Amino acid sequence: MEEIKPIEMLLSERQFQILRDQVIKAVTRKWLRTKDLPNYLSMADSTIRENLPGLPFHVIGGIKLYDPNEIDDYIKDL
Repeated sequence: MEEIKPIEMLLSERQFQILRDQVIKAVTRKWLRTKDLPNYLSMADSTIRENLPGLPFHVIGGIKLYDPNEIDDYIKDL
């Protein structure tokens, strides 16, 4: 396995605050897996696939994860 080398970056105070806020938001976010969607949306899996093909998701570690807030916003905008 290849060694991962640290990266050094110089950030302004504002850039640091934005980066910190984004990291905190990402790690404290409540994520749903694909198997959780039917329960969250009160819909059958097949109904979700057929009617909500553009549902926003993120791939982290090869796993599709869904943010409930993004799902709610997506459905409101339909």
